[in-house]
Amino acid sequence: MPKDELTFHKVASPAPKAGLAGVWSTPQVVLDAGGNLAVWAEQGIARQLADSARQIPWLVLHGGPGGSLGASHVAPIRFAGLPWFGFDQRNSGLSEDLDLSVIDLQRFVDDALEVADRLNIPKFHILGGSWGGTLALAIAAYRPDQVASVVLRAPFLPMRPRVDAFFESLERIAPDYFAEYFGPGARTDFVCECFEVATPEHLLELSVAWNKLETALLLGRSGDFDNKRPFLSDVQELALVRKYRLQAHFLRHNCFLSPSDLDSLLSSVAQATWPLSIIQGMNDRVCPPGGSRLLSEIVLRATLIELPDTGHLAESGNMVTAISQEVSRHHLLV
Repeated sequence: MPKDELTFHKVASPAPKAGLAGVWSTPQVVLDAGGNLAVWAEQGIARQLADSARQIPWLVLHGGPGGSLGASHVAPIRFAGLPWFGFDQRNSGLSEDLDLSVIDLQRFVDDALEVADRLNIPKFHILGGSWGGTLALAIAAYRPDQVASVVLRAPFLPMRPRVDAFFESLERIAPDYFAEYFGPGARTDFVCECFEVATPEHLLELSVAWNKLETALLLGRSGDFDNKRPFLSDVQELALVRKYRLQAHFLRHNCFLSPSDLDSLLSSVAQATWPLSIIQGMNDRVCPPGGSRLLSEIVLRATLIELPDTGHLAESGNMVTAISQEVSRHHLLV
């Protein structure tokens, strides 16, 4: 879409209180880019510094696909008192839905660059967690001249054997429960195909089941699962279905990175010069430590920080402190 067709709609909202991980607000801006994108931006709480390099903001990317930006994602940036901006990705959070047929990785990359362009941000750092780490690498490889540095939290590497292993981990938590909804031994292709052919009622059942299993994996729980559907409001039901339909769409298509595309992406990242830090919880069961270690072996300039007794979530263990220290360090490197 031509830039002159892009418009902003200001949204009246209270400003987020910097430094408090639990405080969030409605988006300050809605970007009309062929479907509205909910956008947040914040200058941070640090005193204004004369060094202009210290004013390069951070693009914060949420995970998923199908998650949404929240206070836990930006807490390390706020803690460091640095400027940041971010948005809810397509079909996620407060952003508008598009037909899945027009959504792919390049669309998400283009959206991020459009947001930066319309906010008049020529250069930025990136903080991305989980799936947001995949997107961060894609943006940085596609537009390296605009990226000052990258910090990744538990990056997801879209390799089919790793995704199959994720579904195997879900099955191990509650084999009978998993089999009832997806079938015994179901892996990426079959699970994701279920979301393409399911009725609306069945979509909700599949989404609830995936969510219960994934939550158990995140929290390190296992055991018996009952078939009682949790009480959910209409809004919560819609959010679950949106999240897992989008996630199934991306996972079935390997996040729109064929093996050769992924090789090319990783080669571009390895040959780039922007600083890279990878922060990994050693108790992460969703994106296990092996992915971060593999990435650090491919990108030799990367700094790998492994946190014991820390899981996958942005607020897990010492994650906020570690990320805050790294983003502060990256500002001094630029």
